[in-house]
Amino acid sequence: MSSTEHKRIVHEFLDETYNKGNLKNTDRYVTPDFIYHARGEDIEGIEAYNGWVSSDRSIFPNIRVTIVDSIAESDRVASAFIVEGTQEKEFRGIPATNKNFETVGMNIFHFQDNKIKEGWVVVDALTAAIQLGAVKSTSSEAD
Repeated sequence: MSSTEHKRIVHEFLDETYNKGNLKNTDRYVTPDFIYHARGEDIEGIEAYNGWVSSDRSIFPNIRVTIVDSIAESDRVASAFIVEGTQEKEFRGIPATNKNFETVGMNIFHFQDNKIKEGWVVVDALTAAIQLGAVKSTSSEAD
């Protein structure tokens, strides 16, 4: 399978799972032993991943992941993305704010047998926390 096809699979996988919440066909995109590394956790298997996404979508019902650039080489795809949404429930100790956030992130997906075997994701959570009001921004200007 070509690098271009791997990029298409990543785009479709994130659009179907995160943006549309279509979790019935996750196995079309990932291997049975898929592992997803995110927010300091290792989410192992399709069922665990689907639960992870369902939880995020219940907290941020309008969550949207938009890939802005992707690079593919061999069995890997790396992407830069924008993630945005509105926090409607408590999230990691942050009470529901009903505020919007928009931040950026990067992911790397590893393929095996033309399916995603492993995913790594890093998101600029500080920017999101500031926008949600969980963290106060401080001025860096000298007095």
